[in-house]
Amino acid sequence: MARKSIPLLSLLICTLPLGCNKPGQIASQDSATFDLDGTAHITRVVPMPSTVSLEAQKWLASLSQTTPGPESLAERRKRTDEWRVSQSAEARRLFPVNVEEATVAGVRTDIITPLTTPEANRGRVLINLHGGGFNSDSGSLIEGVPISNLAKIKVVSVYYRLAPENPFPAAVTDVEACYRGLVAKGIKKIAVVGDSAGGGLALVLLSIIRAQAKKGGVAPVGGVAISPVTDLALTGESYRTRAEADPYFTKSQAAGLVAS
Repeated sequence: MARKSIPLLSLLICTLPLGCNKPGQIASQDSATFDLDGTAHITRVVPMPSTVSLEAQKWLASLSQTTPGPESLAERRKRTDEWRVSQSAEARRLFPVNVEEATVAGVRTDIITPLTTPEANRGRVLINLHGGGFNSDSGSLIEGVPISNLAKIKVVSVYYRLAPENPFPAAVTDVEACYRGLVAKGIKKIAVVGDSAGGGLALVLLSIIRAQAKKGGVAPVGGVAISPVTDLALTGESYRTRAEADPYFTKSQAAGLVAS
């Protein structure tokens, strides 16, 4: 049952930006066109769910009115680092937890624990893989802190090595090493969650560990990919057909991630 829910959650969050119109407005209409060779180009507008907060609706709507400009890697990291520091502090204010820096299997992490842990959750760990385009950190504590507080579970936020200084497969090696390091500590119930670039890493890690679990390893108990970056070949038709509807993540931006 859990395995069936993961693709649904991933699909839902990935498609939210496609319906980032202001409440009560429709940015575009459903349509379908066909090329002479039979290629179909299908556009579907995803309405804003009523469960999304007004604050989130306002932020999502703003994406259709702003286009990210070019910036250097240094500028990008400076921006994401400043945002991460300020929002991490806000997250810890709203969701009190304990945070301890630690190294797991040679990989830097933050161990985030709730102020109180239910007996049923002891021995359970959630690995959190932040986003940031593989070359910056746009999440870590911002994601891990509220998860730990609300779910009452230990979260291990992994600071995997970043490109371009550490090209593929450095990030994959780090997250896999962290998983194995936790298993070596006797932890058998491990789930994985990742956002954006971290979502892609989560899917890779899950596929690696599940394959090796068939040979006797410890399989993950679950996983969630939030807006994962999965098409690094840049072959997806939606890069073109949804270019105007999704200003937040463009093909040129994805190409930059591949190059890094």
